[in-house]
Amino acid sequence: MERRVVIRVDASVEMGIGHLTRCITLANNLAGQGARAVFVMRAKSAAFSGLVEAAGHQSIPLTDAESGNRRHGPADSSYANWLPVSWQQDSEQTREAIDSVGEAEWLVVDHYALDARWERALQRPGLCILAIDDLANRPHDCAFLLDQNLVLGMEMRYRPLVPATCQLLLGPSYALLRPEFSQLRRSLAARSGAVNRILICFGGTDPSNETGKALGAVRYLSLATLAVDVVIGRGNPNADLVEQQCREMNGAALHHGAENMAELMARADLAIGAGGVMTWERCCLGLPTVAIGIAENQVGVLTALAATGALVHLGAAASVTEEGIAQALHSLLCNAGQVRRMSETALALVDGDGAERVRRTVFR
Repeated sequence: MERRVVIRVDASVEMGIGHLTRCITLANNLAGQGARAVFVMRAKSAAFSGLVEAAGHQSIPLTDAESGNRRHGPADSSYANWLPVSWQQDSEQTREAIDSVGEAEWLVVDHYALDARWERALQRPGLCILAIDDLANRPHDCAFLLDQNLVLGMEMRYRPLVPATCQLLLGPSYALLRPEFSQLRRSLAARSGAVNRILICFGGTDPSNETGKALGAVRYLSLATLAVDVVIGRGNPNADLVEQQCREMNGAALHHGAENMAELMARADLAIGAGGVMTWERCCLGLPTVAIGIAENQVGVLTALAATGALVHLGAAASVTEEGIAQALHSLLCNAGQVRRMSETALALVDGDGAERVRRTVFR
């Protein structure tokens, strides 16, 4: 009998695509073991449903039209606007979607606007719930909780928020990375610390155009021998501006919707980017990083990583200038020893086998 997992996740320009991509990674791992994954996504995520289907999984859209029984609005959190309907309606629609695909053994929820109330509404005999979270800001009622981040005090921050029986999977050893990262890691040469190629990537959407800011900083250095790979997602609203900047810079190559991120990271000597899933991809390949926080939930992770020496954290995007990025780059370009140590520290944090660990623990 085919084993089924239903995954409730969304993506948009506002929320990015990190939640979706890590869920696709998990679904791919499960599919390799014979399970069938079905993604349940709101209508506003339709622009990204192609990523699900390209990976060979089914996607079921949920209508965003509010029913007449709205009771408490969206989930009561700072991320409430990520959900255009009440959590009750979302749970009802998700239940209908689960029923439409047949009996499911697992339900995965990766959504900042959903919490224990939603999870309790979906519970049924034989259904195991895995919640994926990064915030530790709301209660969950689930059998397993996964937080792949490195945060100070991470061992204790979820205990008041989950049942005593909930098994916690915490830290970057559970990071959900695509298999190409662990594969490339095995053949990766030690980094010397010299910086000849920089990778700039701020995720799939980058609405505030931190990519353009980083490009300006590199141009400010006026290093003719420096190669730059610039990666933007297909949902980037500033694509034309970034493309124009790349045309005006010697040695800059634009990759629009790159499918070879592991390869680009492996050949780079230094990265400029944000937090999120790509943090752990960079660590897996020992790529030193100048990091800029583009979301509130990235602060704790980037602060903790900076404390280990794995990256340089410049702070929140709104307070970071081109000049500030340029100064950080110049300092690192003049200090190969620091760059080399950053690489070694990052490599020790993530081995790339997190998805397999999650599968063996949860999906038995």
